[in-house]
Parts: sequence; structure tokens; C-alpha cells
Amino acid sequence: MSAQLLVVALAVASLCGAAEPDCEELVKPLQVDTHSPIFGKWVLHVGTWDDPGLRNDLVAANSSWIELSSSSKSGTVSLYWADRLNDNKCLQGSADVTVSGMTSHFTFTINNHTSYHDGKYYATCPDCLLSEDTTLLPDGKSKGRYLFLFTRSGKLEPSELETFKKQATCLGFLQEYHFLDSDLCPDDRKIAAPDEGEEPAESAD
Repeated sequence: MSAQLLVVALAVASLCGAAEPDCEELVKPLQVDTHSPIFGKWVLHVGTWDDPGLRNDLVAANSSWIELSSSSKSGTVSLYWADRLNDNKCLQGSADVTVSGMTSHFTFTINNHTSYHDGKYYATCPDCLLSEDTTLLPDGKSKGRYLFLFTRSGKLEPSELETFKKQATCLGFLQEYHFLDSDLCPDDRKIAAPDEGEEPAESAD
């Protein structure tokens, strides 16, 4: 190979190498414990998947939020979630998340259908939560994975979105994304019930 061709080959190799994300730096798992920065309310901004068959379940949601809080049970985190679907119907519920090291496991039931999940969390932008969710079949085998990026406000800087896309590539997800809006379901837990002994207000005729 001539010196000129060698220089061209090295330049191309250098450009290709520069285009590849530094996955070791971009993807750093978080230890899940009482000191983890995962607690509080989070609004889902964008998600992706690694199997085309999972797409429909995610795009069925217009908006989604979760709340993670510590639990009195050892090795457990409390999860509350609320999804607004395309038909404007709100679904919400709670689950106990079992955590161990850098992984979590939880189940929840919707319309008599039980869903099983394993989770991981990764370091990400300030006031963001990056969660990998593996959906499991009843026999424990993987049905596929989602990658979710939550924020405190539901908003995200363009540079933070680009970082998320690079992280998704590092973790083997498809370069397809579903963006959710901020029209969130209300928290059913905060809907005040009449005080005990108080007569409900009469409706106007």
C-alpha cells in the first residue's frame, strides 16, 4: 500500500472510530438502594424498544408518569404509575419493586393480566431517570426490552436527547423512538374522599 493510500485509510478509520459512541463512558449502571437518585415523581419523555413486537404497547400511551418511594420492607421500593392511553382513558396502580444490587423486579396486573418485569437504571442527565425494562413471559424468558428516559418536568434539552439516543445504541435498542406528551393523568390517591360521617353534596336538578 502506498504512503498516500495508508494516510487515507488511517483518516477513514479515525473518522469511523470518532463516530462510535464511547459506550463504557455513556452506560454506567446505578446501584439501587436507599441512597439512589431514583426516588420521587418522574414523567416519561421518550422510550424505545429492542423488538418490533413491543412497539404497539408503548405507542398506545400518550403520557405516563411514575413515582418511586422508599418502603418499610427491606430490599423493596414502592412504585406508583399512571398512563394516559390514546383513547384518553387513564390507567394507574401500584407495585412493590424488589431490588438487589443493580437490578429490580416487579409485577403488576391490568384487566386481570399480570405483567412481569426486570429493571436496571443507568447514570444520565441531571433530573433525569434512565430505566431499562425487560418484559418477561410467565416462564421467566425475556419478551424484549424497553429503554425509558424520564425527567422531573417532562422536558428535555436537545443535547440530552442526543445522549439518550447514543445510550440506546450502546445498549442494543432500535433507532426508533416514541415521544410522550405532558397531559398527565391525575393522581387518584389525591382525590379526596368525603370525611367519615359527612353527607355527600347533593347534585343540582
